[in-house]
Amino acid sequence: MTIKPTFGVVILNWNGALDTIACLDSLADTVPGPARIVVVDNGSADNSVAEIRRWSDEERLTARGPWESLMIIEAGSNRGFAAGNNLGIRQLQEDGEISHVMLLNNDATVSPGFFGEISRALEQVPDAGLVTGTILEDPAREKVWYAGAVEYPLRALVKHKLEIPVSMQPIATDFVTGCAMVISRPLLDRIGLLAECYFPLYWEDGEYSFRARRSGFPVLYAPAATVYHKVGATVGPANQSTFVAHCQNRLRVFYVRRNYRGWTRAVALGYLAFTKPGRAVIEAAKGRPRIGWAILSGTVSGFISSASKP
Repeated sequence: MTIKPTFGVVILNWNGALDTIACLDSLADTVPGPARIVVVDNGSADNSVAEIRRWSDEERLTARGPWESLMIIEAGSNRGFAAGNNLGIRQLQEDGEISHVMLLNNDATVSPGFFGEISRALEQVPDAGLVTGTILEDPAREKVWYAGAVEYPLRALVKHKLEIPVSMQPIATDFVTGCAMVISRPLLDRIGLLAECYFPLYWEDGEYSFRARRSGFPVLYAPAATVYHKVGATVGPANQSTFVAHCQNRLRVFYVRRNYRGWTRAVALGYLAFTKPGRAVIEAAKGRPRIGWAILSGTVSGFISSASKP
């Protein structure tokens, strides 16, 4: 007899109550739905917590969703993606009935059948450590943002696939994005929480996917489970934001230093050391010197800063 998975969801909020409430609305419409939901407020400076509480109180008067078990945790400061989500994961780990923890971006929504499709994937591969579905851009829902992914270690690169397979059967993938990451309890017990050195965000999901595969857990893409993502809603695209460009490049070097070994590590670090200065020069020549400097300074910081924090 197959035991049906029971899902708990962690949503990280930072000055984004409207997005978070839309995310919660979508979860309320899922059939079957999650057993528990934890919203972690990452030190919002607006009225996010009050707005989410007000919405939650109103929803408790309806028959939609598991709102009697909705919990809001106030982190008190912006702890970043990994540390903020870890607060919610720890809370759900205390509930012995939760078999799978899902990390869901607050700027994402799920289709009504999402958890049913994930459950069907887990019926086929019950020992899967990580699972996710197809992620479409929102509001341009005809555009695929994620349909599985491939890692290219020698370039320290994870590239999303953009074509949904004809067969809707679950397939192995190298990487599950933290935008909508379903984690099994056995994997959590084996490898622990997200690495908090990836502050404020980027590459923590890459490391978690890498560690899951290294520990022998299947990492799955279930095409029939659908998520809609407002890409860049939180921090903006890398080609426009110096903050994003700096973080992405700094933490990409961290990822290599922490996870690769031997000649793979040497080649990947050499690739980044050689190509990133050139990329910075190209950005400057295009009239974006601040982006170029962010790429260069982020890369240098990745090489010289400590990457040992768990």
